[in-house]
Amino acid sequence: LHGAPKVLSARASTPALALRSPLQPSSLRPARTVQQNALGLRSAATPLEVEKVTGDVPSKHFVPNSDPNAKTFRVVLIAGFETFNRELYRKAAEKAAAQCPGLEIWVFTDKDITQNPEQLDSALDGADVVFGSLIFDFEEVNWLRDRLSKIPTRFIFESALELMSSTQVGSFSMASEPGKKQGMPPAVKSLLSKFSSTREEDRLDSYTKFLKAGPSLLKFIPVDKAQDLRKWLQTYSYWNAGGVENVAAMFCTLASDFGGLEAEFAPAPQKDTPFWETLLKAFKQLLGLEEPEQAQEGSAPAVVEVPQRGLVHPDRPGYYFESPREYLAWYRQHKPESKDWPTVGVLLYRKHVISELAYIPELTRHMEDQKLTPLPLFITGVDGHIAVRDSLTSPFETEAVKRGDMPANPTLSPDAVNVDAVVSTIGFPLVGGPAGSMEGARQAELAQEILLSKNVPYFVAAPLLIQDIKSWYQTGIGGLQSVVLYALPELDGAIDAIALGGLCCGDKEFCNANRDLQACNREGGEIRLVKERLLKLTDRIKRWTALRTNANKDKRIAVVLYGYPPGIGATGTAALLNVPKSLMALLTRMKAEGYDVGELPEDPEDLMTLVRLADEQADNGQAFRNDNYASSGGGSVSVEQLEEWIGRADTKRVESNWGGRLDRSGIRTMGSGDKAQLLLGGVRFGNVWVGVQPPLGLPGDPMRLLFERDMTPHPQYAAFYKFLERAPDDGGFGADCFVHFGMHGTAEWLPGTPLGNTGECWPDIMTGGLPNVYVYAANNPSESLLAKRRGYGTLVSHNVPPYSRAGLYKELQAMRGLLADYFESAGRSGASDDADEAASGFATKSGQTTTGGIG
Repeated sequence: LHGAPKVLSARASTPALALRSPLQPSSLRPARTVQQNALGLRSAATPLEVEKVTGDVPSKHFVPNSDPNAKTFRVVLIAGFETFNRELYRKAAEKAAAQCPGLEIWVFTDKDITQNPEQLDSALDGADVVFGSLIFDFEEVNWLRDRLSKIPTRFIFESALELMSSTQVGSFSMASEPGKKQGMPPAVKSLLSKFSSTREEDRLDSYTKFLKAGPSLLKFIPVDKAQDLRKWLQTYSYWNAGGVENVAAMFCTLASDFGGLEAEFAPAPQKDTPFWETLLKAFKQLLGLEEPEQAQEGSAPAVVEVPQRGLVHPDRPGYYFESPREYLAWYRQHKPESKDWPTVGVLLYRKHVISELAYIPELTRHMEDQKLTPLPLFITGVDGHIAVRDSLTSPFETEAVKRGDMPANPTLSPDAVNVDAVVSTIGFPLVGGPAGSMEGARQAELAQEILLSKNVPYFVAAPLLIQDIKSWYQTGIGGLQSVVLYALPELDGAIDAIALGGLCCGDKEFCNANRDLQACNREGGEIRLVKERLLKLTDRIKRWTALRTNANKDKRIAVVLYGYPPGIGATGTAALLNVPKSLMALLTRMKAEGYDVGELPEDPEDLMTLVRLADEQADNGQAFRNDNYASSGGGSVSVEQLEEWIGRADTKRVESNWGGRLDRSGIRTMGSGDKAQLLLGGVRFGNVWVGVQPPLGLPGDPMRLLFERDMTPHPQYAAFYKFLERAPDDGGFGADCFVHFGMHGTAEWLPGTPLGNTGECWPDIMTGGLPNVYVYAANNPSESLLAKRRGYGTLVSHNVPPYSRAGLYKELQAMRGLLADYFESAGRSGASDDADEAASGFATKSGQTTTGGIG
C-alpha cells in the first residue's frame, strides 16, 4: 500500500465465521487472506476503497497487516440505544483500522441482536474484545450473557446490571461477590468514596468526574489489578468523551494494550520527571485544579475533552458556555427581542451534542420561532438532577427561601438563572438517568423534592431513540421506549410526555402518505423530528407558563363533568366522588384566590341543577336560538365554524363516519347546511364555564367509539372541545385550562395509537394545547395513566370514601330472621307446625303464597 492505508467497510452479508477459527488464540491465528473474497477484501497490491455503509446492516472495518504472518485482533462493538450514532462509530472504526493495521472492528447495534443474530454470534465467536453500551432489553441481555463468557476481555458500560456484571479486564471484574447484590466492585467504591460529593445522589456524577483523571493516578499503584482497573477507566474515558477522534483512539488503545498491535501513535519515551511531582500533578488533575496534559506526538492521544456539563447554541458552533448566566447574557445581546419570552431549560444528552446531531439545533430554532428562550443544557445523563438543582432556579424558590418555607440549597450556583419551565429530552429518571432506572438506584422522592423547590412545569419531550417513526405511527410506542419516555419520568412528576420524532424508517412512501411526515430528508436510522409534534410541545409550554404570568382574575377555566350512562340521571356524577359538594368547594377556594367565579348558588345541588338543565336543553333542542340559554353561557358552534377549527382533513374523517356531512350525525344538531348549530350545553359563572362532556356514541350505543379503531368523535363532541380551546374572538370560550372533574371522562379513550400520540390521534386533537388538570380517584392508577398519557392529564388524586359492611335494611332484615326461624324449626323433630308458620311469614313478606313449607 502506498501512503496511509485506506479502510474497507464491508457489509456483513457473509457469516464472519469463515474469517477466523475460534479455536486458535489470536497470537497463533494465521493472517487473513488478502485475495479478494466474499467480504470484498482485496489484494494488498490493489488500492482499498472506502465503502460507505448505509442502512441497518452491521459493518466490518479491517486493513491487513503488511506482514502476512502478523496476528490480527478483533474488537466487536455493540452500541445499544444509539442506532442514530451508527455512522459515527463506523467512521471511528475506519480511522482506527487505518491507524492500526491488523485491527479488525465489527460495529453492531442492539437491533442486530434480533435482526442479525447469526452475524453477531459469528463475530463474537472469534472476538478478542467485546464492547457494549446502553443495552437494557431483557431478551437482548439474556442472549448476550450466554455468549460473552467466551471472550477474554469485556467492557460493558451503562447497561443492565446483569450485563455490566460480565465486565472483565484482566484481573478486574464487575461480577458481584457470591450472596451480594450486583453493583460497583469494592475497588471502585473505595476510590469513589475518596472523591465523591457529600450528597448521596451525586455519587454517579462524581464517578464520571473521577474517570477523567483516575487513570493518571492509578498507574502509580504497582498492583496488577489496579492497572487493569486503570485500563477499564481509560477505555471509558474515551467512550464517555465521545466523537470520532476519541472512539478511534479507544479502538487503537484496546488493540495496543490487549493485542500487542502497533498503532501510528506508539508510546513516546517518557521524560525523566520525579515520581512525586508526577503523582502530585495527577492529584491536581483529579481535583480539577489542573487540566490534563495533551499527548505528545507519537504517544497514545489524550482524550479530547468536552465539559461534563455546559450550554450550546447553533449560532456559536463549537463553543461551550460554562454557565447559564454566561449563556443568557450572550443570548439577550444576541436576540434582544427575547427579553419578554418565557425561558425554558432544555436538558440534552452530552454525547448527542458532541456528535453534532441535527435535531438539537432544529429544536432550538423551533423554540425561538415560537418566542421561547431556549436554555440548552447538555449533561452526561446521570447528572440531570444536578443541572436542575444547581444551575436553574425560579422566583418561587427564591421567595420561599426568603420566607423560610424551605432551606436554602447549599449547592445552588451563583450563576443559576430563573426558568419558567424545564424540558427533558433525556427521558429516564431525573436522578441518575439510565443508571437511575435500575432497581435500588431509583430516587423518585429526591427528584420530586428538587422539582417542587423550583415549582415550574417539568416536561419530558424527546425523539424516540430505539424505535422508528413508522412503527410508532402504526402501532404506538412500546417496549423499553415506553418505559424511558413515560413510566420512569412519571415517577418524578413529569407531565405532558411528547414524542418529538424518532428514528427515520427510510420508507418514503409511508411518510408521504401521512400528512405530518411528508418531505422527509433524513436517511434511515437518523433521528428525525416531526414538525407538528414540535408545535404541540411549544404550544403546551406557552399555555402552562401563561398560567403563572396571567392574573387569576383574568384566567378562564373550563370544568368538564360527566353524564354516563346517559339518560338515567347520572349527569354530574363521578365514581367515588361527591361532585356537587366537591365542585362547590373548588369554586369557593378559587374565589378566595382571586378567580372570577361570578355569583354562585348557595346550595351545591342548585348549581348542578343549572348545569343539568343546560345539558338537557342542548340534548332536546330547546337551546336552539334560546336567548336565556345563550346568556347563561350555553355554548353552540356552527358546522362552518367547526370545519374551520379542525381543518379539512379531519373534517373529512369525521364526515366519513357520521352521515357524510357535519350536520347529519343527528346528535344535538339543529338546522342543516353550513349554518347548522351544534349545541353544547354549559353554564358560565364569571370566567368559569361548567359543562357536561358529550356522550361518545348514539342513543342505545353510548360507547360505540371505544371499539372501532377507525372511528372518530361525532361532530358535536369535536365542537365541545374545540369551543373550550378557541379564543373568544374566534367564537370559543377561550379557556386557559380545563379541569376534568372526577373518574372518569372519555376523551382519553378516543381512537388513536395506544401510546405515543401523533397529530392524527383524537385525544391529541381534542385536548389541543390546553393544560388538563384531571381530578382522579387514587385507587385507579391503571386508568388514570391513560388520562395522563393519552389525554395530557395532570393528575390530582383524591382519596376514596371509607368502606363499611352495608348489612340488610327494611324488609330484608325481617326476611332474614324468618328464614333463620324456618331452618331452625325444620331441623327439630316434631316441629313442622313451627316451620310452616315461619315459611308462611316469609312468603307474606316476599309477596308469595305457599302451603306446606317452602318448595
